[in-house]
Amino acid sequence: MASSDSTFSKYSTIEGLFDRPTLEQWRKTAEASLKGRPLDRLTVRTHEGLAIRPLYSEADGIDDPGFPGQAPHVRGRTPLGPGPSGWTVCQPVAHPDPATSARWAAEEIAGGARSIWLVFDRSVRTAALEPCAPVGDGVCLATSGGLDEFFDNLDLSRTALHLGAGGNTPAVAASLLASARRHEITPSDLTGSFGFDPLGALASDGCLTAGLDGSYSQMAELVSWAEKNAPGIRSIAVATDGYHLAGATAIQELAYGMATAVAYLRALADREIDPSVASKQIIFRHAMGRDLFMEAAKLRACRQLWSRAVEACGVGEDGRAAMIHAIASPRGLTTRDPWVNMLRTTVGGFAATVGGADLISIQPFDHAMEISDPLARRMARNTQTILREESHLGRVVDPGGGSWYLEWLTSELAQAAWDRFQAIETNGGMASVLLEGTIATQLNRVQADREESFATRREPITGVSSYPNLAEERLTRERPDLPDPVTADGATEELARLFSAANESTGNGDVVTTAIAAAAADATIGQLAVALRGTRDETVMTPLPSQREAEIFERLRDASDAWLAANGTRPRIFLANMGPIPDHKPRATFATNFFEAGGIEALGNEGFQTTNEALEAFASSGTRMAVICSSDKRYPDVVPELAAGLEKGGARTVLLAGKPGEHETAWRASGVTGFIHMGCDQWQMLVDLLQEEGVLHV
Repeated sequence: MASSDSTFSKYSTIEGLFDRPTLEQWRKTAEASLKGRPLDRLTVRTHEGLAIRPLYSEADGIDDPGFPGQAPHVRGRTPLGPGPSGWTVCQPVAHPDPATSARWAAEEIAGGARSIWLVFDRSVRTAALEPCAPVGDGVCLATSGGLDEFFDNLDLSRTALHLGAGGNTPAVAASLLASARRHEITPSDLTGSFGFDPLGALASDGCLTAGLDGSYSQMAELVSWAEKNAPGIRSIAVATDGYHLAGATAIQELAYGMATAVAYLRALADREIDPSVASKQIIFRHAMGRDLFMEAAKLRACRQLWSRAVEACGVGEDGRAAMIHAIASPRGLTTRDPWVNMLRTTVGGFAATVGGADLISIQPFDHAMEISDPLARRMARNTQTILREESHLGRVVDPGGGSWYLEWLTSELAQAAWDRFQAIETNGGMASVLLEGTIATQLNRVQADREESFATRREPITGVSSYPNLAEERLTRERPDLPDPVTADGATEELARLFSAANESTGNGDVVTTAIAAAAADATIGQLAVALRGTRDETVMTPLPSQREAEIFERLRDASDAWLAANGTRPRIFLANMGPIPDHKPRATFATNFFEAGGIEALGNEGFQTTNEALEAFASSGTRMAVICSSDKRYPDVVPELAAGLEKGGARTVLLAGKPGEHETAWRASGVTGFIHMGCDQWQMLVDLLQEEGVLHV
């Protein structure tokens, strides 16, 4: 057919093929589908307090986000995105044994990672006095010699290394640099970040060895030293994952992050380090939660806020782009049905790519269970490989750009976070509100709201509160042997010089040079921490709580497992399924999932035609709990007689699946003790039942 005869030849654009619907037409169609219910029914309110509507368009008046690589950097730090091969895959390594961690790091690089996030044990992060007993949540480093195998196994002149050493970062950084010196690698060849984040360390670990003011002085030393000697290393991290793990919303994370970063700029300016220099030394770290769009918008808003903040500090445009390290959130990981975690971390990784993260770390699916195995680490690494090399997300600049919803959400987060950031500044800054407990109070409120949403299954947790597998074989991981605390008597002179240098710190980097010398003389991490502290006092606070979302239900399952081990059976509930399968099946399935989320085995059946049949089956079940499952149409005829019969037959608890409506008073009078349905407090009901059975003691 000639092109002039083509059906499409008369249309200059594809839009000409179809009538373009108006918002009013969409609204009428949507209202019709709701069968008379208001359109507002489709609006969802988030933990941030934002009302998410079902549709967004150009009519929402979204501000122009600009171009990628240009202020305010909403659409990315660079014009072409993270780079021709996408973001940097930065896999976490945290085995307590340094030699094992070094081997793991080599495996990660050989398997496709481009950099390593080296997470240290709490005893290292908070080292103040020796001996420091390790707890096993990261690399247990005694001296700089423990890092030698990293240089033996990796080419660290080509592999970026990012440290997670908490408030003791200066001592760990000095140890790293001492090891590099032994391997004849100059600081200028190293890349990555030291990641010093005193306020974040205080929030997560509750301790700063050198105190807050002393830590700011140490930060100035690191920044000056890195600027002169290691241009490929960023000294400062602004990590909001500690707040995230304590339940923070995206708005709170952004506000706390901005307030922290500005506090660091201010502290460094007081030590004669210009904001233009300091801003280029900062890397932001954000955890990526379950809400894909919210988390992607969070990263975009972070860049917008930082660009605005440093512009106000007089920083030129070349120093306003925030570098972001995104990690798939451990908050949503489960120990029950942990295989589902692979999907959760994939969502986090995908959100990070859409948000334009520069580095992405994905935790293994068994991260919540002690030490990960090789399969879990490989799956975590390959998740990024698939996103980057098979899904080609690294080839797209600002994948979410132009989405009316994402642009609106970015703008809303940025404005709300800026307002909260200003409130923090008005109240004395981040250090003040953190130390006085304001942050903890705010997070306690939002954490309570989160727990309520999980308890009522407004936010279900697949494999835990929703669709649990009571017969699953528990995935276990062995806890490794932890090294004994190390003491040493050497490096006396070097430590004395470091002590004096720390007390006389001028912020020119000399303290770092002296610390490297002490580390090279085999000073321990604890000795370095004490010397770097000088005569300063510690700053301490109660660390923010850290809780995974699934823990409230997993504790119930743990109690059920213990009961099974001691008694040979789990706590059980009888399903009084009435009528044919179509009548009882939907609610019987709901009830089974409902109770097994708490480790209560549901005794199912094909249904009963008469009350007597159901009562006889209950009598032989050996349990004292029952739930009636049928249709709303059948309930009025069945419930009064059945509930009374169950109670008479020895049932301590008689529940009904469904909402009772106008029948509640009458059915309770006949023996029904409670009702299960969507929106009820599932967790509290499970707690009550397990306590009644003697399974749970609180």
